[in-house]
Amino acid sequence: MLRLVTAIFVLQIVSSALVILFLRGQMLDVVRLDREQQVVDVRDDLLAAYYDGGREELAEFITARRGSAADPAVFIALIGKGQPVLSNLVRVPDIPLANRPQPIVVRRGPNQPPSEGLALVGQLPDGDRLVVGVVSLTERRINIAFTAAAELTIAVAVLMALLSAAVVGFVISRRTHLIAETAAELASGNFGARVPIEGTGDGFDHLRLQLNLMAERIGELVGQLSAVSGALAHDLRSPITRLSAAIDLALARVEEPRAIEALQAARADADALRTMLENALEISLIEGGAVEDRRRPLDLAAVAEDLVELYDPLAEQSEVRLEARLEPVTAPADRELISRALANLIDNALKYGGDAVIVTTRAVPDADGALWAEIAVEDNGPGIAPVDRSRVVERFVRLDDARTRPGGGLGLAMVAAVARLHRGSFMLGDPAADGPSGGKGLVATLRLPA
Repeated sequence: MLRLVTAIFVLQIVSSALVILFLRGQMLDVVRLDREQQVVDVRDDLLAAYYDGGREELAEFITARRGSAADPAVFIALIGKGQPVLSNLVRVPDIPLANRPQPIVVRRGPNQPPSEGLALVGQLPDGDRLVVGVVSLTERRINIAFTAAAELTIAVAVLMALLSAAVVGFVISRRTHLIAETAAELASGNFGARVPIEGTGDGFDHLRLQLNLMAERIGELVGQLSAVSGALAHDLRSPITRLSAAIDLALARVEEPRAIEALQAARADADALRTMLENALEISLIEGGAVEDRRRPLDLAAVAEDLVELYDPLAEQSEVRLEARLEPVTAPADRELISRALANLIDNALKYGGDAVIVTTRAVPDADGALWAEIAVEDNGPGIAPVDRSRVVERFVRLDDARTRPGGGLGLAMVAAVARLHRGSFMLGDPAADGPSGGKGLVATLRLPA
């Protein structure tokens, strides 16, 4: 936008300056030709007087300022054998003989500044020289007028540039904001969103049409993905269920301790496989926008309190102090997805954190004044190195110290997917140095627009 406005402004200034310079040159050419013709006319009048009565008649013509010599812009000098005759001059200019008027600087009076003009020098038959010239008063006025015109043009150009910037900015901003809002709806999973077509036939209309076609295609692909995901989940869930049932049947029929131990490990792996499958499919559905929009005003503190109570027995069994520090905060959210995300964060903290886990909710304004709702889970465990925090939220990524524990590496990926669905963010950071964990451990924060 800034480049467009600057280009318009520069184009207006340059084009206006070129027009002014062209007109100025044309007018100066016309004035110069007129002045040259005036010099020639005055010279011809003076020569006529000379041929009528000689040098005396010419001197009288100059002294009395008769005819064309009466113009105050005309200056004349007759120099030769006798006394010089001057009109509108204090000193005879030193210029050579010429057939055309030449530029010259003369002083017309003792108290007057030098003036620019045109002068023609000719030689009379008796040997005297006749100097005839005209000062360039008109050219000076033209320069002053064009300077004022240039200043006015610049002022108008600035005003027009500002007005153009306001109009263009308003039109572009209105159209792009509408397209951006529709794109945001599509990004959040609402594939029924469409940009209204205005029928102007311009580039924006073409962009709207293509965006709508893209949304239709994405909706079709997501629908197909949902159908395939459902069929895949059904097809894989059935053999896993049968596998679990077969393992349970084998457990009921064997008595040998080693066989029972092996079957129990197989049963645990089958359960983990089923959980990984369900989580992976759920993440795909969330990221693909196939989950129905169930966002409602939700009290995040109430959700966090319920989950803390639910995990409290498991925390006691693991000898971990689970604490809630909740401030009332409301955000438009899907209760089921937020509960799943927070459950994953608490479960991770209990598995990999230290002996204390703190769940907090609060409202936080950002630098632009927008209000955000935060759910944070803080622990005092070993934490995650900053270089690993960006990849640990990807699917199936597990750090080396987590590979000895059950899990599929999908917990944090699911939290990140929920954050994106709610147009929020998911961050992993270090606890505050003056906090309850003394700066040790990890803080996992789910931030949603309040």
